Amino acid sequence: MAESERCCELLLDEPNQVVERIADDTFGLKLKALRHVLGTRVYDFCLDFSDYIRLASRFSSPSWKLVNKNLCLGQVYLLKPEAVGIVKLHVEENILRVINDTGNVSPPQFLKQYLAGIKSIITVKKKEEERVATGFLLEALPPCIRSIYNRLVEGESLSHFARFTLTSFLLNVGLTRREVLSLFSRLPDFDEHLSQYQIEHIAGGRGGVKKYTSPSCRTLQTHGLCLRTQQCLSVRSPIKMYYRQVRLTEREQA
Repeated sequence: MAESERCCELLLDEPNQVVERIADDTFGLKLKALRHVLGTRVYDFCLDFSDYIRLASRFSSPSWKLVNKNLCLGQVYLLKPEAVGIVKLHVEENILRVINDTGNVSPPQFLKQYLAGIKSIITVKKKEEERVATGFLLEALPPCIRSIYNRLVEGESLSHFARFTLTSFLLNVGLTRREVLSLFSRLPDFDEHLSQYQIEHIAGGRGGVKKYTSPSCRTLQTHGLCLRTQQCLSVRSPIKMYYRQVRLTEREQA
């Protein structure tokens, strides 16, 4: 990530034609340098909308959604920082691919002591989360998740993303796939075969896919599922808020 950030800074100082050439020659990315005036905006690049949709899905900010971009004749117009941001994704992927192809890469000696400290913190956190996950507490659900959960229990239809959010959340806080499937059976359009397939996929049980984590607060805001309550202001993830609430409950009961 640090190296891709450095590359991004360097590309911002290069002429647009150089950025276009590097994007094409190195990554096969068809960014086209131009000067397109639209109102008070002067755009520096354009990209085919099919490529844009595929790449922009990696960004969580609403500004990257296609509905918030200028699209004309199949081309999405971009400012230079946006175009360089897309190139940055390819740089990061390329570095990761080289590392994976290299195999077992050992970190420099001076970093090992810091890594050991980080690993110990992660180990403690994982043990805490595993301990918490053994007893699901409905009252500890964050407001956004509780809202989706209550709508589900009442048999109200849910959007695809709301279903994904609730499923990934419940699987990550300790519910079994069977328990989640039983919960979703309350939906009016419940399809057992389809629901089981989707739950298995989110849980990482199909196609070698890793288990999905629950969406962040920022992503939930983008999809209109965040309730923005006072107790949510200091958190970035419903999962972390849930664990916090569980620990508070445990202390009160101790």
